[in-house]
Amino acid sequence: MTQVSKESLLKKIEELESRLEDSEQLVNAIQKGEVDAFAVNIDNRSEVYTLQSGDYAYRVLIEEFGEGAINVTEEGMIVYTNPYFCELLNSTYDQVIGTSLLNFVDADSHGKFKELFKNSFYKKSKGEINLNVNNSIIPVYISLTSLRPNIATVGVIISDLSEKKRNEEVIQDYQDDLERKNVELSKNNKELASFAYVASHDLQEPLRKIQTFASRLIDKEQGNISETGIDYFARIQSAARRMQDLIQDLLAYSRTDTQKGNFELVDLTAILEDVKLELLEELEQRQAIFEFNTPCKVQIIPFQFRQLMYNLISNSIKFSRSDRAPHIVITSKLTTELDFGTTKKSGAKKYCQITVVDNGIGFEQQYHERIFELFQRLHGKSEYTGTGIGLAIVKKIVENHNGYITASSGQNKGATFNIYIPENRHDI
Repeated sequence: MTQVSKESLLKKIEELESRLEDSEQLVNAIQKGEVDAFAVNIDNRSEVYTLQSGDYAYRVLIEEFGEGAINVTEEGMIVYTNPYFCELLNSTYDQVIGTSLLNFVDADSHGKFKELFKNSFYKKSKGEINLNVNNSIIPVYISLTSLRPNIATVGVIISDLSEKKRNEEVIQDYQDDLERKNVELSKNNKELASFAYVASHDLQEPLRKIQTFASRLIDKEQGNISETGIDYFARIQSAARRMQDLIQDLLAYSRTDTQKGNFELVDLTAILEDVKLELLEELEQRQAIFEFNTPCKVQIIPFQFRQLMYNLISNSIKFSRSDRAPHIVITSKLTTELDFGTTKKSGAKKYCQITVVDNGIGFEQQYHERIFELFQRLHGKSEYTGTGIGLAIVKKIVENHNGYITASSGQNKGATFNIYIPENRHDI
């Protein structure tokens, strides 16, 4: 009996020595940073929790991680947290460790969090919830993974969504504002259409009557009107004609809209033949030479592009020099380089480059952008007729095709216009 008790006692001593050795090894590991350890008071009794890390570098990574990283028991108590999660909660390490994670979850998210937490025992689960810290809501995205069978805990990664939510609100406000502006734009377009109708009918009708009755007075009452009076009537007719031209050009500008035409693959040569025929009288009157070599086929709105070429060619005829016949040359080629004069742009996208060159009076290069603005004239109306809208229409049509137009010249050196239209309809 005594012998048995002695053996039993020796066995217990061996077990205690083994446990003591294990404890000493654990203490050494904690001191070296190889194991995290902390004490938690439960029911007035202190319990020590340890988290072993076989890879020290990995543990350091988690500590420095830019997301919240915590371990919780299967009852939901936080037994490990990295510094970021404490910062997110604006709390100290002691305030977080040993606390139920549910304490930091907003009441409205309790149900969803419990479901995600329960599902994590069987598979990875993730979703969005709200944390509540001092009555301040923090939207977060959490990813939960059970660490069994290694450790009976759940690993949780928490991502702060506050900035993302703020950006979403900004984007939503922007979209709402854009929708309001689209409604206003639609309203303005309708008003513009109404104006176009009024301009084309109501405004032109009084002008026609002014011109008609002025002509009748001159024809039938010429003998009763002084030379000064006749001069006044001639001025009235001239002003009425200019007003009519202005209204018609404004209408043409307002109608230059991509919604009123379909894109088609068109041979530019065919369009130029039509324009040449339309301007044949002016070309013959000025003995103009008009040449073109345009092998490009490009996807365009035909009637708009016909208007574009008509405006450019008639512009070259109008601003020709008095001492020589107008000479207009139009060429085209495919290119990947856009020349804006002072800068060049190149890429994979192909453009049809259409070049219009004339030998007219030209313009000072400093005005190369101004000439495309509405109502801009570089010469007096007594020298050259027009409303200053023709080139503005040209630019608007080019922009409708997602293209570019440049102009270069010098005084009495002619003008060169380069138009770049994307070859592929999908680039428009």
